[in-house]
Amino acid sequence: MTVGNTRKTHHSVYFWLGLLLVAIAAIAWRAWWLNSFPLSSDEGIHLIWLRLLSAGYEPYTEVYITYPPLYPLAIELIWQIWPVEVAQRWFSVAYALFGALGVGLIGRKFAGPLGGVVAVALTLFSPILFEPSRAILGEFPSVGWSVWAIWLAWLYRDPPQSHPFFSKQSGRRVLLILSGLCLAASLLTKFLSPFVAVLIPLMLILNIEPDEQTEPKSASLLRFIPPRPVLIDLLLWGLAVLVPIIISMIAVDVGSLFGQVIDQRLKARTAYSEDYEYWPPRYKAIVTFIQEDTALVILAVLGIAVAWRRRLTGLWIMVIWLGLAVLMLGVHTPIRYKHFLILIPPFAIFGGVTVDALISSLAGHFSDKNRTTGQQNWSKISAVAGLVLLIGLYVWQIPSTLNRWEALAAEPQPPADEVEALDFISKVTAPNDCLISDDMQLLYWSGRMAPPELAEVSSNRLNSGALTLEELMAISDRYDCQLVAPITNRIRKFLPDYIEWVKSKYLGQFHYGENNLLYFAKVDTDPNPATPLWADFDGQLIFHGYTLPAGAKPGDSMPLTLVWQAQTALETDYAIFVQLRDSANNTLASADHQPYLGLAPTSTWPAGAVIQEVTWLKLPPDLSPGQYNLYVGLYRPNTLERLPLQHDSSGENALIIGPVIVE
Repeated sequence: MTVGNTRKTHHSVYFWLGLLLVAIAAIAWRAWWLNSFPLSSDEGIHLIWLRLLSAGYEPYTEVYITYPPLYPLAIELIWQIWPVEVAQRWFSVAYALFGALGVGLIGRKFAGPLGGVVAVALTLFSPILFEPSRAILGEFPSVGWSVWAIWLAWLYRDPPQSHPFFSKQSGRRVLLILSGLCLAASLLTKFLSPFVAVLIPLMLILNIEPDEQTEPKSASLLRFIPPRPVLIDLLLWGLAVLVPIIISMIAVDVGSLFGQVIDQRLKARTAYSEDYEYWPPRYKAIVTFIQEDTALVILAVLGIAVAWRRRLTGLWIMVIWLGLAVLMLGVHTPIRYKHFLILIPPFAIFGGVTVDALISSLAGHFSDKNRTTGQQNWSKISAVAGLVLLIGLYVWQIPSTLNRWEALAAEPQPPADEVEALDFISKVTAPNDCLISDDMQLLYWSGRMAPPELAEVSSNRLNSGALTLEELMAISDRYDCQLVAPITNRIRKFLPDYIEWVKSKYLGQFHYGENNLLYFAKVDTDPNPATPLWADFDGQLIFHGYTLPAGAKPGDSMPLTLVWQAQTALETDYAIFVQLRDSANNTLASADHQPYLGLAPTSTWPAGAVIQEVTWLKLPPDLSPGQYNLYVGLYRPNTLERLPLQHDSSGENALIIGPVIVE
C-alpha cells in the first residue's frame, strides 16, 4: 500500500469515527430533550392522522391529509409497531441522522473529511434544526431525502477512480437510479425541495471544473458533457423519479390527493398573497433564522468566500444549490419558519469549509517550514483569531438557546386551562366518541376521534376555501359529534357564521380558561346507538337505546351512552339512575346523574330534541366475573319519585338493559 493510499485510509477512518462520535452526542442530546417542548398544531394534526388511519379510515378518500403519501405511510408503519407518541419522535431523530449523514458525505467530497464531520455537527447541533428533528414533522425528512439525491448524483458524476465499482459507467448508473428514487422519496414526503429536480440535471449536463492537467487551478470554464450519455443519464434519472410517484398516485385516489395536497396549497398561496405583503413575513423569518443560529450563518458566509478562494471542486454545484434554495423560499407563500430548513445542509457544508480552513491553517503553521517567519506568524494569528471568534459565537449563542429551550420545557403540557376542558370531555364522552375542534392539540390529548374529513382544520385550509361553511356544517350534521371546540382563531376568523350555527344546534356551553367555550349536547342528533331499544317514559321522554363497551373488568370505569328524546318541553330536571345488579337483584354499583354533569338538565331540552349523553359506571374492584344487568330510569331529585315507564317489566319503573359481561 502506497503512502497516499495509507493516508486516504486514515482519513476515512477518522471521518467515520468522527461521524460516530457526533451521532452519539446528538442522540444523547435529543434523548434528554425528547419530550420537553410543547406539542405544535402540526404535530397534533399528524397524530390525529395516525389515530384515524389506525382505526381503518382510508387516506385522502376519508381522512383529509395534506401531505404526499410517503410520510403518512411511514409514520403509520411506526405507529403499528409502537403506537405511542415517543416512537414518532425517535423516528424523527433517525430521519435527522439520516439527513445529516448525507450532509456529511457531501461535505467530505467538497471540503475533505474534517469539513464533512464539521458539517454533520453543524447540522445536528443547529438550534434551527434541533426542535424539528425531534418533532413529529415531515420537513426535514423531505430535506434529508433530497440531500441524498444530490450526494448520489454527485458521486455518479465525479466518482472516485480508485474503486473498482466506479470503473464502468453502466455500473455506476445504479447511483443515478438511487438518486432519482431519493428525490422521489423527498417529493412524496413533502413538497419542500422540488428545486433539486433542477439542480441534478444541471450537475449531469454541465461541467464547470478546470482541467487540472492543462489549465491552472484558478481557471474556470463552462463545458457541456457529450450529449449521448447525458440523454441516457437524464432518462434513467427521470424515470427513477417519476415511476415511484406514478405508482403512489395509482395506489390512492388521485383526485382526492390532488385536491388536498396540491390544489389546497395553490389556493392558499393565492389567498395569502392577497392578504399579506410579500416582504414583511419573509424579513421576519430571515431575522429569526439568523438570530436562532448566528454562528452557522457566519460560518456559511465565510465558507463561501474560502471555497471561492480555494477554487474547490464542485463549488458551482454548491452555489447553485444554495441559490435555488433561496429562490424556493422566495416562492413559498405563506412563508413559515420551518421552510428555512432547506438552507441547513448547504449552510452546514460551507460552515465545514470554514472550520476546515481554520484548522488546516493552524496545522500548516507548525508543518510548513518553507514559510517565512512573518508568513507563519500571520497564519497563526489568523487561524487563532478565527477559532476564538468561532468559540465566542457559540459561547454567546448556547446560553440563550438553552434558556429558550428551558422556558419552553417549563410550559405544562397540556396547559392548565386545557386540563380543565379535557377533564370535562373525559367525563361526558366515551373514548370512541368524536370531537370537532380547530385546536388539534386538544383534540389529540382528549383521546377522541375527529371526523376524518376534519383531521386537519388549519389556517391554510380555511383561508384557501378548501373547507367551506356549508361543508363544515354538513360534516357536523353527518357525524353528530356531541362536542364542538372552536377555540383557536381559525374557525372564528375564517368561518364566524359556523359559531352561530353551533349555538343554535347545541344545548350547552362549557366555559374554561379566560375566554374559551366548548359546545355540547347536540339537540338534533340522529339516534344511532349500538343497541337500539325503544321505551316510553310517561309520554315525556323516549329512550332510543344505548352503547356499552365490551370486555369489562373488575375495577374498570365503564362508559354507558344513553340516547333520549324529549316528546314535549319538559318542566322538571329529572335525574337519571343507572344501577348494576346481579341475578339476585342486588345493586352492586350505581351512577345517578343529570346529563352533562348537570349542565344540560332535562328542563332545558326543547320538544323533539334528541340528546345523547354519557355516564361512567365504576365497577367494584372485587366484582366476580359473570353476567350482570343494568337498570335505567329517571326520577325527581327532590322527591325520588320515578318517572313511570310504559310496559314496565321490572315492576319498579326501570328499564333493564345489558347484559354486562365481566371478565
